[in-house]
Amino acid sequence: MKNINMVIDIGNTHIVMGFYSNTECLYTWRLNTDKAKTEDEYFSIIKQLADDRKLILSQINKSTISSVVPEITRIFSHLIKKYLKCDFEIINAYSELGLKFSMEDPGFIGSDLVVNAFSAITKYKTNCIICDFGTATTIQLVGKDGHFFGTIIAPGVITSAKNLFDSTALLSNVQLQKPEHLLGMNTTDALLSGIITGNLLMLDGFIKALKKEYKNLGTIKTIATGGIAELICNDSKEIDIIDKNLTLDGLNLICCK
Repeated sequence: MKNINMVIDIGNTHIVMGFYSNTECLYTWRLNTDKAKTEDEYFSIIKQLADDRKLILSQINKSTISSVVPEITRIFSHLIKKYLKCDFEIINAYSELGLKFSMEDPGFIGSDLVVNAFSAITKYKTNCIICDFGTATTIQLVGKDGHFFGTIIAPGVITSAKNLFDSTALLSNVQLQKPEHLLGMNTTDALLSGIITGNLLMLDGFIKALKKEYKNLGTIKTIATGGIAELICNDSKEIDIIDKNLTLDGLNLICCK
């Protein structure tokens, strides 16, 4: 029987799940984060997705969870205990991953940041700046020795765009895509320049400033991840790698420890 690791990244907007056999990612699923759903309702969705892909849930051997939504963490903990009955671990800054924190109590650091830091230095073996495009955009620096230097948190790209559309009566929703020019000749192009190019310039500016401030570290690899990383970062002069599965791979690496 094949042993499968199930990894779960719970964010404010989406829950991303991955299923691995050793280091091979078999499937990834993206669900909407809904605090109103019960463990039974979430399991019903997961069971249907698994059946469609002929994935046998009884083969799940271990699970790891990264979460920034405590209510959903509890729901998935109950789900795993009730239906899957496998070993599972909820990752946080106190997990034994070899990371080193400057602050006395790192408990406030989000588990997604912890997992991304661990994943980046494990996969790339060097100092890393990690940019994660989620509900918020985070930019963090971790040393190759596991030292966690800190994080920048900015409004998320999609969140900012939605708030702009919702609060401005004359603007209709615009599909996010790369703008052709800096200056828009119509409302749509002007918005795309502000949203997409604006976030790209912010990202590159922060990375340049971090590299300058921490030049004593030597080589720093820059990694982008998250659902819309490619849209923002394809034209970046500062991003080295777009690694969309950085968080899930990190959770699986923890399963394999």
